[in-house]
Amino acid sequence: VLTMTIRNDYKSPLIMERIYIAKSSFSRTSEPIDELELGVRVKRDLKILEKQCYQLELTILIGDEDKKLEVSATCVAIFKTETEQQVLVERNAVAIVFPFLRSYISTITTQPDMAPIVLPPMNIMAMLSDEKQ
Repeated sequence: VLTMTIRNDYKSPLIMERIYIAKSSFSRTSEPIDELELGVRVKRDLKILEKQCYQLELTILIGDEDKKLEVSATCVAIFKTETEQQVLVERNAVAIVFPFLRSYISTITTQPDMAPIVLPPMNIMAMLSDEKQ
């Protein structure tokens, strides 16, 4: 007989205190947009609010070269942590917040005469590193 004990005493060193969509926009032309090649850009800004308290602002920008479709959304999240390692906080906070933005973009692009934009899971930290270089 196999027995399993489920533990619930694991404590995360990173706690999300609050999350909200700070701003978003959606625009498109009247031209068909079914075959557009969309680009995705991600911006992030991590601020220290006080000792062991951080604010992450994560923005996703989606659009085509001819500006037939443009979507942007910015999510803000407040995190408290027990660690002083800002790099670890930033990487984990981005990974936590990205799915919220991904879902929000799918929701706001569920519009008549277009298929919703569903961003695939992506390595956001690699994308951000590429943009820096």
